[in-house]
Amino acid sequence: MTNQLKPGQELLADQQITANNGRAFLIMQGDGNFVLYEVHKGKHIPVWASGTNGRGGVKAVMRDNGSLAVCKANGEAVWDSAGTAGNAGAYLIIQDDGNAVIYTNQGKALWDSGTWRHRRKLDFDPAVHGFLFRNKFINAIANIPGHGQVKTQGRCGGMAFAALDYFLKGIPVPKYTGNLFNAEVPPDGHWLADYIYSRLMDSFAVPSSIKYVHWTLASDHSTLLGGKGVSRWTKEEEFPKLRSLIDSGRPAVLGLVDATNLLQIGSENHQVLAYGYEWHSKANIMNVFVYDNNTVGKEVVLSSEPGNPHFDATNKTNDPWRGFFVVDYQHKTPPVFTTKPPADTAQVRYGQTIKVSHLITGLTLHSHALNYGHSRSSGQQQVTCFRGADDNDLWKIKGPDGTQANHRSNEVVQHGDVIRLEHVLTQRNLHSHSGHPSPVTGQQEVTCFGSGGQGDSNDNWRVEVEGGGQWNAQRRVRLVHLNTNHTLHSHRGHSDSRWTAGQQEVTGFGGRDDNDWWWLLEIR
Repeated sequence: MTNQLKPGQELLADQQITANNGRAFLIMQGDGNFVLYEVHKGKHIPVWASGTNGRGGVKAVMRDNGSLAVCKANGEAVWDSAGTAGNAGAYLIIQDDGNAVIYTNQGKALWDSGTWRHRRKLDFDPAVHGFLFRNKFINAIANIPGHGQVKTQGRCGGMAFAALDYFLKGIPVPKYTGNLFNAEVPPDGHWLADYIYSRLMDSFAVPSSIKYVHWTLASDHSTLLGGKGVSRWTKEEEFPKLRSLIDSGRPAVLGLVDATNLLQIGSENHQVLAYGYEWHSKANIMNVFVYDNNTVGKEVVLSSEPGNPHFDATNKTNDPWRGFFVVDYQHKTPPVFTTKPPADTAQVRYGQTIKVSHLITGLTLHSHALNYGHSRSSGQQQVTCFRGADDNDLWKIKGPDGTQANHRSNEVVQHGDVIRLEHVLTQRNLHSHSGHPSPVTGQQEVTCFGSGGQGDSNDNWRVEVEGGGQWNAQRRVRLVHLNTNHTLHSHRGHSDSRWTAGQQEVTGFGGRDDNDWWWLLEIR
């Protein structure tokens, strides 16, 4: 199968040339008409024709003089590409964009069918710029008098707004994956869950949000009193608005409508982020490329065509969206804990400098040149969890107390290894000890201790990788203080303006719970 008709070549009845991508073809039909079809969802939609059916044409010929013609058996033309004669060597090609074009040997276009697909796609990639966990949040957002409480089955608007916040700032989204958390999403109290929730609220506090109510209660089709209806509003007003935004270089948050009554608003409607479109104006086929936070790491396509009042989605089966509108997104600068997240396959090695975060709250393990001074304190250097990012978050991985500086240099840290973590800026080791309570909860105090990287055996911590094996970027770990069997621990809501500098307390915990998990944030 070819995509070209070269000089002197012809197509007889029922013969065709086809675009290399298979999405369009030109066929000489048995009725004498030469027709270009767009292929969409297994259907053939005519988008251009010579208009010669019933006029005796039996073949389409690319003449040696550069003219494309539909001819009778005796060679008489019943249609030709006016104005292209006199260009010997010109040829016809059907391009992957759906346009049929006659080119000279020098690449100059002489004639075209005017059937190209208008397409623009920004460089947003759901696998890179989208979150790596599915939208499985649950929260109550409002009470509607006479209808009761509205619950959303997620934070789709917050995830769409937040992903766009990061994208527009050129900052990577945090690389948390669903398998890190028991509920597959960061829990409430984690800074990212809370930020996404705040952006969900922002997504409803914009003028366009009234359309969720208006469109939910409206008909899909035009009505005398209701206006155009959801289908025409989407195709005639919102799709052009979307194209304009994409053409300007800006992704667009879309409100997808499926609900048909107010009680379904929070569960049946949805928000996604659109970063591209394709529009075949002659076939009236509309495709929208979106990051759907219900689908991790994959592009989702919304599509509609003549005869389809709705928009099908590649991640939904037999359940199309009634329509969509462009949400009035307003930008915010998101929290940033690292601009250099490690690759998914990155391994933690001896001698490296790392940042780690407390998994359940997302805050960063931190120390600073301030000492504890609370009752029964050791008076040693404070260790906290920090809501932010600076060089006080940096820790160097070393062998246990008594080993040389180059101990196992560049080897991967394994489950069960005993290590020290040296605070880079103060050259003191992460440390704990029995008999000294933490300043807020009274659990075992955790400090930084020593001088010039030297300390004692209370600097030793055993690495426990969940599931065993190597410590890598997508594994959560516990750090167990070797001498006391207490885990490195932190917990939401526990801080002291003086003894933790207002930051979240870090302790040694004698039990085991989810507040013991830590996660690799950065490798330097």
